[in-house]
Amino acid sequence: MTDGIWARERELGRLREFSRRLLDARDRRELFADVVVIAVELMGAEVGAVAVRAGEGTSLEIAAANGALAAARGRLIPIVGSFLGAAVSEGNGLVSNRFTLDSRNGRIPGIAAEYERAAAVPVRVRGELVGSLAVYAPAARDPFHLDDLALLGLVAELVAVGLDRLALIDDARQGDRVLEQTNRELVETAAVRSQLLAQMSHEFRTPLNAIIGFAELLASEPGAREADRDYLQAIARNGRHLLDVATSFLDAAKLEAGRMVLRRSRFDLREVVEAAVRDTASLRARKNQRCTVDLDPASLEIEADEQKIRQVLYNLFANAAKFTDADGTVTVTVARLPMPFPAGPGPAPREAVWLAVRDTGVGIASEDLPKLFRAFSQLDHGTRQQGTGLGLMLCKQFVELHGGMIGVDSVPGYGSAFWFAVPVEGPAPE
Repeated sequence: MTDGIWARERELGRLREFSRRLLDARDRRELFADVVVIAVELMGAEVGAVAVRAGEGTSLEIAAANGALAAARGRLIPIVGSFLGAAVSEGNGLVSNRFTLDSRNGRIPGIAAEYERAAAVPVRVRGELVGSLAVYAPAARDPFHLDDLALLGLVAELVAVGLDRLALIDDARQGDRVLEQTNRELVETAAVRSQLLAQMSHEFRTPLNAIIGFAELLASEPGAREADRDYLQAIARNGRHLLDVATSFLDAAKLEAGRMVLRRSRFDLREVVEAAVRDTASLRARKNQRCTVDLDPASLEIEADEQKIRQVLYNLFANAAKFTDADGTVTVTVARLPMPFPAGPGPAPREAVWLAVRDTGVGIASEDLPKLFRAFSQLDHGTRQQGTGLGLMLCKQFVELHGGMIGVDSVPGYGSAFWFAVPVEGPAPE
């Protein structure tokens, strides 16, 4: 009794060892080759074979075999009349201890003449019969019993687990390949689109500058009629609008391609704010809007790309004028204060300049706030407004390139406050 228990313990220990080997198999061929060796060793047999369904399911292919059966690897055998096939067709384990007299022998060359003991079990994967596993031994080996069949069945279950694992790995690899291909195509498409946008924007800018220049020159001629001057000024005004559109697309293409570079210098933000207020005065004058400016008396010198900061200010001032009714008010507030930046070197706040542009316009509904700062996103305020839908997106990108942050607070019917903050000493080193 004790010897039997110890024998079973040894078998289970070897099964655990064999299971690790099988789960390390890199492909089906390696898995099948390993399982034949394991089954033969565990069962005390001499040779073994694994067969899998082939064709339309009427035959089996010898996927792996060892010893005298090795030459049969890759051959097809019928399911009907073969020992390996009987395990599949009957769906359960088989034992034959007088195999030379068994009507199911002889289907694989060399088996009938050399082996007297045979055992076979079906192999199932997720409940589906996919093949069978068999071992063969000479008459000198004790006859196979039901315990042996149960042990061989455990090996077949390990085969099923190994096949299942390989199928999952194949699916994952296929998914990775599809994902890599999709990523490559997306990158190529994005690169082509960015290049096209950049090229188109560049091609637009040159003739537009010429059109604007000639229109302004002709409008300034002393002998120009008033009606002609109005037309020429309209041409120049619309030309500048198209130039702004082309510049926005060019900037967006550079940002997408990662080619946007900050040209940093030290300058006084106070002067840039005052210049931006003057540059946008005509936009407010059309609606008789007022503009108040509240500048911190502390130093407002910052290390930044002056042109990019000017673009951010112009966009915010132009939007405030655009969405504020006649006789409304635009308020600009600039303050210097310590702020914790998410991209900073640590938790300690850094000296920053904070700027807010408040208006008394239509305001923005809370559900629309997440749509802001996205490319080509424009909110429906009930009026048609000119624009590319790139302005706020570019503002966000420019501010974040400086290591800063940007946001908006708004109450529908009472107006909005767009604000941004940038570190005084420029973005933190990466």
